[in-house]
Amino acid sequence: MSLSQITRKFVLICFFVLLWYIISSFYFEQEELLSDKNEETLTGVHLTSNTNKTIITDDDNNKNQLEELNKKYCGKPTCKFLFVYLIGEQETKANLHFRSFSQLAEKLNRIMVLTNVGSSRIGTCNEFPFDFYYNITLLQKEFPNVLFKSENDFIFWLKERDQLKRMMNNNNNKIIPPLSILHSSIKRSRNTEKTFYDDAETNFDVYNCISKFKPLMNLEDPTNSRVKYTKMIIRTTDMRSIIARVKLSELLTKVLTIDEEILLVNGKVVDPLFPQTMPVIPYSDYILNEAQKIKDKLSSSYIGIHWRLESSTPKLLPECVQGLIKTLNKIKEEEGIKNIYLATDYPLLSSRSQSSTFKKITNYHHDAIRTLNETFKINTWVSLGGLEQLRENKKYNKELNGSGIQGILDKLVCVNSNYFISGPKGCSRIASSFTKTIADERSNRTKNKDSDLLNVIDRWEIP
Repeated sequence: MSLSQITRKFVLICFFVLLWYIISSFYFEQEELLSDKNEETLTGVHLTSNTNKTIITDDDNNKNQLEELNKKYCGKPTCKFLFVYLIGEQETKANLHFRSFSQLAEKLNRIMVLTNVGSSRIGTCNEFPFDFYYNITLLQKEFPNVLFKSENDFIFWLKERDQLKRMMNNNNNKIIPPLSILHSSIKRSRNTEKTFYDDAETNFDVYNCISKFKPLMNLEDPTNSRVKYTKMIIRTTDMRSIIARVKLSELLTKVLTIDEEILLVNGKVVDPLFPQTMPVIPYSDYILNEAQKIKDKLSSSYIGIHWRLESSTPKLLPECVQGLIKTLNKIKEEEGIKNIYLATDYPLLSSRSQSSTFKKITNYHHDAIRTLNETFKINTWVSLGGLEQLRENKKYNKELNGSGIQGILDKLVCVNSNYFISGPKGCSRIASSFTKTIADERSNRTKNKDSDLLNVIDRWEIP
């Protein structure tokens, strides 16, 4: 083989090697590009998949947003309220019943709604918050295991729950259910042979007070609230003794241990529900301070009188007032007390009486009070400038011109009096829970060696 042939062959081999190198390089470059492209596509799918998972997780979180809302207001994933929206008696007895229902809230492990107050009553129809009458901090100390929430707190929970429901629910996705409510009437009755608990078919809110919570809580709209109605009728004898109340409280706790979020109660129970009667709900600092101001104006030495004229026999009132005058003169002479304070349901600020149930005021009533005023200087919460801050605000006119916060003030002033008297049968109500509360507190103070108190309670006599 000649040199020229060898040279041509070498050049040809080099050409093919170079061509192979070029083709191979191009091929591997394309493979790498394809690989990068596929990797980019897979990464994209992966990211999309991750995004979808995030959305699903958000949905799961959305389902749990109700639990988070409940934790915010109730400290637990599920809120369970006991809302006694109506207690059918005036303040002294209503105070007792609210304590009973707070005991029930503890047994049921439910949040106790602090029902509004006003006109000497506890009920949601009233316009003032619970702390207008009562000291919530001290109430909490009496019930350390009960969580208390104001009506406003309850409304805020309803509002946020409703907003959450509107935001999350659609035609095909009902994540947040309607409110679940048990609406129950609990009533003492002398006309039943035995205590029973049963379904009921009527709405017990005869004053239509609950309607103020519409549209957040609408008992007539099944898309808003699923409501079941029940009633408990309690035989009188099942409330009169401690042993009887043990059985009653056990039954009450058993039948009302339910899953519903809201237990609405219309309560007219008259007597305690539990064997143990809790101490009187402490009154607000404002009322306590007003009572102290009145005591100071009376030089810290005075006779307190509770005269509930509503329960008197009108024709006996001329004799009643003479008996009272005789008793006051005797106390003033023997004890050296000059000042007199009168707590009464007789009208003081207007023509309306100081009791929502005292409607028929006769000339006998007017003459009795006139005779008393002509004989002594009679001090009242009005004459001594009590509750002056409220009296300057028209917002409180209705409260002060009838039964209201002044009844609590009267009670406290009588508790603090050096000598306390009330009327006999025919002149006044003997079985008055108002008078009994004053006497009980004075008795406790006497046992604790309160030297300022000269008696617990005396009743004047008809001459």
